[in-house]
Amino acid sequence: MQFGRTVRHLSTILLLFVAGCNTVPPRSVEQPEPAAPPQQPTAETEYYDVHFSAVFSDQRPIARATVQLTQSSRIVRRLNFRAPSGTFTLVKNDGDAVHEGDRLVWKPPATGGTLVYDYQIDQRRSDGYDAKATSTWALLRLGDLFPAATARTRRGAQSRSTLDLSGPDGWSFETRYGPVRGKVLSVDDSERNFKRPTGWLVGGKIGTRRDFVNGRHIAVSAPVGSGIRRLDTLSFLSWTVPELARAFPSLPRHILIAGAPDEMWRGGLSAPSSLYMHAGRPLISENGTSTLLHELIHLAGMHSAHDGADWIVEGVAEYYSLLVLKRSGGITQDRFDNALARLQLWVDSGNGKLADPSKGVDTAAAVLVLHDLAAELQAQGAHIDQLTARLLEAPRISNEAMLQAAQTLLGRPSKVLATALDGT
Repeated sequence: MQFGRTVRHLSTILLLFVAGCNTVPPRSVEQPEPAAPPQQPTAETEYYDVHFSAVFSDQRPIARATVQLTQSSRIVRRLNFRAPSGTFTLVKNDGDAVHEGDRLVWKPPATGGTLVYDYQIDQRRSDGYDAKATSTWALLRLGDLFPAATARTRRGAQSRSTLDLSGPDGWSFETRYGPVRGKVLSVDDSERNFKRPTGWLVGGKIGTRRDFVNGRHIAVSAPVGSGIRRLDTLSFLSWTVPELARAFPSLPRHILIAGAPDEMWRGGLSAPSSLYMHAGRPLISENGTSTLLHELIHLAGMHSAHDGADWIVEGVAEYYSLLVLKRSGGITQDRFDNALARLQLWVDSGNGKLADPSKGVDTAAAVLVLHDLAAELQAQGAHIDQLTARLLEAPRISNEAMLQAAQTLLGRPSKVLATALDGT
């Protein structure tokens, strides 16, 4: 596949350097479960209370979770959780509960009750854990501990949800909702009528540094001795977040960055208003991009793509990790150009193409397309930031949404996109 940018004056040494150093690590996102849009609360809205709690152990990688429901006159008739056997074990319940395969169906009593289950924390992927508990710390997604559920309720009913976490003496917890140290947190998720905790959780003997950056509360938290450079990270964000927020105003107001050492997967993973970053990942990679900025762009809304459009999600996140560094003065124009040249060389040698899912060399190809598209827009008096804003306004990111956004800004179909998408 050919792209508009022509790279000149590249040496054989550069080719060897790229092959050894230039990687775009894969990622995964905690995707929201399908649900109808919530209704706006009114004076007649019925509420039911849900208290989510979990107790962690330093003896085994299992958390005992409780969902406590308080209601009147049978507002909630059934909760149907996605809870795969082997990861979830039903312990006890009020009312009726059946756990079969991947589903745990609970029919609570008319006035509410409790559902108790054990959750297996350790979750291993091919090259490391993306959730793990040890004798001194635990790191996992709250959205896995308290899984997605379909709630059968009276029409328009909404939950008022809270969260409480506890563990051995000396343990504390950090979440996207704030620190948990012997207090109950409100789970504020206006996107759903049944509100459950989501985002990354790090707990145990942890160290946390927090700051207020560009109107956003940012916490960097990790187990003690994990090697996370908390203050370096906050300093890096102090000059990159303002530029990032200009391009992506939807960047969350509260952000947790959770880190962990070698047992965990050596990359970055995003979840609602939070992300995980391995202690060994640099703030700026040798190829000039930033895994941390890449994941923050996912938090800002660039995370959910229609079939065939993952190249847009990954390409925008990677391209803007370069753009934000250049705009904020973190890298020079020459370094920016050299980074694109390295990506072009990688694409040419690795046959990169626009793909779904988009990983490695394919994401590099997407970056080059976006750079050419930015030049095409600029020539017509438009801007790449306008394009990303239109993409985020669409119900879901798709190739069609990309084509339409570009055509609206250009006043004609994009030649860059027509060429790039030909045959994909």
